[in-house]
Amino acid sequence: MTFKAPPDLSRRSLREFFLSGCKAESDLQIGVEWEKVGIFRDTGKAIPYGGPRGVKAVLELLCKRFGWTPVLSSSHEPIALKKGLSSITLEPGGQIELSGEKAFHLHENAQELHTHLAQIREVSEPLGINWLGIGAQPFSTYEEIEWVPKERYGIMRKSLEKYGALTYAMMKETASVQVSLDYTSEADAIEKFRLAMALAPLLTAMFANSPLEKGERSAYLSRRAHIWTQTDPERTGIVWDVFDPAFDFDSYIGYALRVPALFIQRDGTWLPVPRAPFEDFIKKGWNGFSAEPQDWDLHLTSLFTEARLRKYIEIRSVDCQTTALGLSAVAFLKGIFYSQSARKETWDRLKDWSLEERKYLQKQTPVQALQTKHRSQPLLETAKSLLQISEKGLSDGNEVSFLAPLKELMAEGRCPAQRLLECYGQASTSKARIEQVLHCAGI
Repeated sequence: MTFKAPPDLSRRSLREFFLSGCKAESDLQIGVEWEKVGIFRDTGKAIPYGGPRGVKAVLELLCKRFGWTPVLSSSHEPIALKKGLSSITLEPGGQIELSGEKAFHLHENAQELHTHLAQIREVSEPLGINWLGIGAQPFSTYEEIEWVPKERYGIMRKSLEKYGALTYAMMKETASVQVSLDYTSEADAIEKFRLAMALAPLLTAMFANSPLEKGERSAYLSRRAHIWTQTDPERTGIVWDVFDPAFDFDSYIGYALRVPALFIQRDGTWLPVPRAPFEDFIKKGWNGFSAEPQDWDLHLTSLFTEARLRKYIEIRSVDCQTTALGLSAVAFLKGIFYSQSARKETWDRLKDWSLEERKYLQKQTPVQALQTKHRSQPLLETAKSLLQISEKGLSDGNEVSFLAPLKELMAEGRCPAQRLLECYGQASTSKARIEQVLHCAGI
């Protein structure tokens, strides 16, 4: 069937969507989304959404004390907060995320994060709640965690249930640091997108920080990354076609059009659509609804690949970290992606990896992290060399200091999960284990 679409959803219009994201070189900024998981200090269990000691109470106190404005669900429950260009949103299991303002300088990202964490600690600690910089809930399983009453998540819960053994664990247990980067042209966007996909296993290895499950050591150093491999494969993982030199905006559009649609929004109401390629919805509509441009933008947010393309590039391969290491991750990515010479040098080190090697690393790095063998040496050696490249790429000398915690970790030859496990291993009782997790992963 020939592709037919309304004029504002033609292939040309979909290309224009991405082209409209192009920025001048002098206008490139960094945006960061900081997810985190909350636990009760006395039990280590995940906090619920409701009740006097839950996420809802935390959001209400942030509004009362710090002037945030609530965003309410259809049932009039707070599901997000707004203040200026910043927002606080919720993941399906009550993970709280700060979506910060985009910034030119890392110290601006850092200051916003420090302010946010100070505020959330002030309202949470009297409730017996602590927040962790860790990639997955260490003591609670998804079956024990309350769903956030958000219409979008209700649709995802039903739509994705049969398309991944760990879909609910992904939604309710995991947390990450996500970094958004600008681009200057189609060529620049594709170059950065390709590099982000190539770096995904390395980022998993360097920042692996989710080794615990049900209060015990799991089989993974990044359980979060493993969980994602068991979630709807049509919309997750690595877009392998990106390593074809001919890959461009049209190629990404083709990929996105093949991914099944999840939902649309009309007059503030979320509506589930049948599981079929988004292209089918554009061609045929559904239940009397025709596709509209905002449906395309919304559809792109339902692609959960290691990096994704919108009017910017979002890198999604980093486990949630403690504050200093989280800022190291952002600095590491800025140093590589916003320096043309650093970006070229990094790609030169990764470009000849075969597809089979990349697939092996994607599977193995959640297990072994930096000790994963590649071409007869551990990935640690590659990570160290990339860290040096990133340091050279940071044009602002003051920003290099953000790399210090990561440099220390690389010198030890470890990922964050190994540090956490060493700390955790010193405890012999359940209470002591909780205390060690709070000591080593608290933020």
